[in-house]
Amino acid sequence: MDPECARLLPALCAVLADPRQPVADDTCLEKLLDWFKAVTGAGSSLVLLQEHPCLVELLFHVLKPQDLSSRILSFTLRLAGIFAAQENCFQFLQQGELLPGLFGEPGPLGAAAWCLQRPCRPVTLSQLNPISPPSPRCPPPGAVDTIFSLQGDPSLFVASAAGQLLVRVLDLALRGPAEGHVCPQAWDWPACARKVVCHLEDCLRSEAAPRVTQALHVLTTTFGHCHGLWTQGLWEQLSPLVARLLEKDPVPAPHALVDLLLSVARSSVLSSDPGLWETAAQALSRLSPTQAGPLAAGILKLQDCPQALRIQAFRILLQPLAHVLEAAAQAPGTPRLLEGAAGDLMAVDKFPPSRSACEGLLCSALAHLELLQPLPQRPSPWPQAPLLAAAVTILRFCNGSAAPSSEA
Repeated sequence: MDPECARLLPALCAVLADPRQPVADDTCLEKLLDWFKAVTGAGSSLVLLQEHPCLVELLFHVLKPQDLSSRILSFTLRLAGIFAAQENCFQFLQQGELLPGLFGEPGPLGAAAWCLQRPCRPVTLSQLNPISPPSPRCPPPGAVDTIFSLQGDPSLFVASAAGQLLVRVLDLALRGPAEGHVCPQAWDWPACARKVVCHLEDCLRSEAAPRVTQALHVLTTTFGHCHGLWTQGLWEQLSPLVARLLEKDPVPAPHALVDLLLSVARSSVLSSDPGLWETAAQALSRLSPTQAGPLAAGILKLQDCPQALRIQAFRILLQPLAHVLEAAAQAPGTPRLLEGAAGDLMAVDKFPPSRSACEGLLCSALAHLELLQPLPQRPSPWPQAPLLAAAVTILRFCNGSAAPSSEA
């Protein structure tokens, strides 16, 4: 550790432990955790704790009966997990009864501690067994409800940890001995898993965009990190509700929805579902050009994707540039980005209303196309000449050497 950091560490721990100095910004706590991960990754966690007892004092401070902010509680539990990831440090903390006090169900933190420990601790399940809840597949009674409430915590730090925990609950509950052979049916799921799924269904049906976003984030993380056959049953149950979001006007949580669809499309278990591609095609047609761009680019990067969807996605990326060429005075024979008449172009009123937003859309489209060009699965033939013409035309519009000849 840098000597200057070592000198400041006691003062830092004192600030974190002092309820009179609340931490209002989650970002600094995340940065601190990243720093501790780097420090422990480069050396021994046990030596770090032995050389800096203020860190152990900070961990023990959480055990005292007090009104502790959820931010500091979550931070401290995650910090303990970082230290305990190394076996010798785990034993050191276990000897002092610190880990059972922090994470054990009978400890002073009760269900709230369980709610925040599992997504935050990179400790193996075998290490957790002595201090885990009685059931290895479900949290203690009432803990799931606590997680649901933490999802709405004003601290993004805590809300994110709660969302990650729901993923962990599903994974632990639905992953079983028969996982490699059969996809468990919904009626065979443990009670805690059914409760989480019902909660996600309620969120997806909600008219409140934040609740929809919460559910989409949980599902995105689930399908991005869990690859068991049980994810197939989960997607089959929830995909109709996801598709129904596209029927609303406006579409709620569009960016989170795009992230979810790409997460599912990248899953080796789920990518063969034809309903997924139908939903993706509907999303491309329903979302605005700015919202649909990342989805189109993500689809084109996939190895296995229906050709019709690839064509639709490529047109989404080319539309803004095609409008630029349409607006310019083109000489006869100038290659078009999109074949057909101007009527094939996306309606102008679907584009952002402000000039700066349109400029951002053009830059985004060019950036996506730049990343696609070297990929072996890029669309073929690649429209190099019209793309170059569109880029040059944009630059000429910007420096005033050309002016649009139409309102297209």
